Amino acid sequence: MANEKVLVIGSGPAGLSATKELRNMGVDVVLVEKEAYLGGTPKKLKYSLLFPELRPATEVLDPMIKSVEDSKPKIYMESIIDGVKAEDKGFTVSIKDKSGKVTTEKVNAIIAASGFEHFDSRRKYEYGYGIIPNIYQISDIERMLSENKLVTTKGTPPKRVAILLCVGSRDATVGNTYCSRVCCAVSTKQAMEIKERVPDAVVHIYYMDIRTYGLMEDKLYWKSQLEYRVGYIRGRISEFMRGPNDTVIIKGEDTMNLNRALVIPYDMVILANGMELGLGSKQVAKALGLDLEEHGFVRPLDPDRLPVQSTRKGIFLAGAITGPKTISDSITEGYAAAMKAYEYVTKGVWEESDFAKKAIEVKSH
Repeated sequence: MANEKVLVIGSGPAGLSATKELRNMGVDVVLVEKEAYLGGTPKKLKYSLLFPELRPATEVLDPMIKSVEDSKPKIYMESIIDGVKAEDKGFTVSIKDKSGKVTTEKVNAIIAASGFEHFDSRRKYEYGYGIIPNIYQISDIERMLSENKLVTTKGTPPKRVAILLCVGSRDATVGNTYCSRVCCAVSTKQAMEIKERVPDAVVHIYYMDIRTYGLMEDKLYWKSQLEYRVGYIRGRISEFMRGPNDTVIIKGEDTMNLNRALVIPYDMVILANGMELGLGSKQVAKALGLDLEEHGFVRPLDPDRLPVQSTRKGIFLAGAITGPKTISDSITEGYAAAMKAYEYVTKGVWEESDFAKKAIEVKSH
């Protein structure tokens, strides 16, 4: 092996694990991150505890960041991919930094791991986010929990909390018909954290379905009810209204109990906003010339057999760029993308599949 070099775009869990693995295998890595720090969205939004083990996010992320820094890849911070030109033995990549300076790097392969963004709840105006006090998104609550500042606008801990699932997910009115996969688990975890900090608080989760799949069913769903006394209400919420003393009044119906009307005041409402590709990854996809699938995420070459290969030879994918993922899934995909990239740059291995081509043909007919 001589002078093989791989570009990794994004330093979230997937990009960190890909970088770490490639450096362990002796491959030179150019890491490009648009923010001024490593760690991606979990670091940016100051995630509190991770589900299902309820361990601090820093316990998982910080050792990964340190490991990557110690392995000394070439890192471009506050930078984006400005353009990519394919060549015989790889790509010439233009990298633009915050000041507008453009640098080029020659690499043999690319791993796109630029992640996701949370759905902006302001697009569901009927829920009053950004208008009515004491309505937050789960991404806001993560920061409040990690900073130990879970209080209402009056500066007091909330005694009545409602969490509404599927905000921006499974919702055709905003164009997102897919499930964001992690919101049920994150919301349940947040409900348990709130009960830990405010034991006498009443916490209700409003849901269509609960999707705490796999081992999370026991560790979160049942545990939250049996040990933390979190209440689950299957209901359809139509709107939130500002109540007296900055309370938030929920209006809707309980669909489990004869569709009875709900008009209930809370001190705090949390909107479980889902995941989208986001502008950053859309820019990456455009710069790399990658295909998007019908939900707006980047299309893998074959989602079942080759989930970390893109539709463009020499470019690999990892993490939430291809759809909603947990942090552990993203880390796993980072390792997988690193292994596939290693095989590609050292042995020229690139497996073929006509799945993406067939999917496009079926859609066009």
